[in-house]
Amino acid sequence: MRQFISALLVSMIGSALLHAETLVIPVVGQGWRIKFEGPVLAVESQHFDADGLIYRGNAGRFNVSAYVENQPKGGGESKACRDYFWQKAAQNPMVQKDSVKQWSAPLCECVEYVTVDESLGEKQTLANINCCFEMLGKWVDVHASVIAPTDEDTRMLKKLGESLIYCTFARPKSEPQEFEMGAMGRLRFVVPAAWQLGNHCVTTGIGTAEQHTLALFSPTDPNKTWKMTFFNSSMHYKTQKDIEMTAQTVQQAAAARSVEGAAKMEAIKLKQGVGCQAVFTDAALAEKPVEPGNAKVICTGLVAPQPDVLGTVTVFADDGKDADFLAAIQALGSIEWMAEKKSE
Repeated sequence: MRQFISALLVSMIGSALLHAETLVIPVVGQGWRIKFEGPVLAVESQHFDADGLIYRGNAGRFNVSAYVENQPKGGGESKACRDYFWQKAAQNPMVQKDSVKQWSAPLCECVEYVTVDESLGEKQTLANINCCFEMLGKWVDVHASVIAPTDEDTRMLKKLGESLIYCTFARPKSEPQEFEMGAMGRLRFVVPAAWQLGNHCVTTGIGTAEQHTLALFSPTDPNKTWKMTFFNSSMHYKTQKDIEMTAQTVQQAAAARSVEGAAKMEAIKLKQGVGCQAVFTDAALAEKPVEPGNAKVICTGLVAPQPDVLGTVTVFADDGKDADFLAAIQALGSIEWMAEKKSE
């Protein structure tokens, strides 16, 4: 259900490299996160299991991935981790051997190199960096690359390695947060104490509206995730009936695959604007044991804090009565929209 709803509510459209910001990869269930400087992402995905995670993000020509896994027998610190991952990566025949540079950043061991792919009849060059480190019994490889790199792109990759840190999650505190949403204005809402902010992704494309996606996550449970995507809508939502009609259409497939069988729509009472949400239990997972990466329950919703601004909402958990899940749904009512951009 997670993959279907995500594909349904958020269209994946192209993006150019944007200005740098601090990117976050949460290692949920392990109590820590990875942070580094990189371009504003357009899309990202994560897969969790009992041993660690696989993360992927994209921003036009820039791609980043992270692999967190248990140490092999014998273990070792960051240099051993680098040697382990690089031994595999170096077997790639596209690696230009004379471009390989190994160096030590403050908190990781790095390998920079160039790959050239001519398999499709055209030469494609990529600048790459692998940043490896050990943390609490886990080995981590953060890999980033840029297609057709410029000198500025190469410097950006080096800065990524130099800026990479890993640290425990910040102490949670329930408070309002504000987010710049491009030309649309600013979003403000209360982030509950049980949730941490992830990345703010921006997706743009030719002839399509700019989309801003906010990701939130639970520090302790990989099956608790929350995403909201906002964009300018050609259809204006001025009444509760308007938005509920659209929500019924969007939620038909989820309802058909759920234990509930139909949407039990509830209004989201915004200070200004309209919204609604419904909760579904995945019939295929309801009676199965809890499994990382396969949440059993989803809240799907739509909010229109302004008539021409539409937001899609998905919140995942394993129990519809979970306190954190309910806190996220309640927090939707705190959404406010400021049409003007914040003055510098």
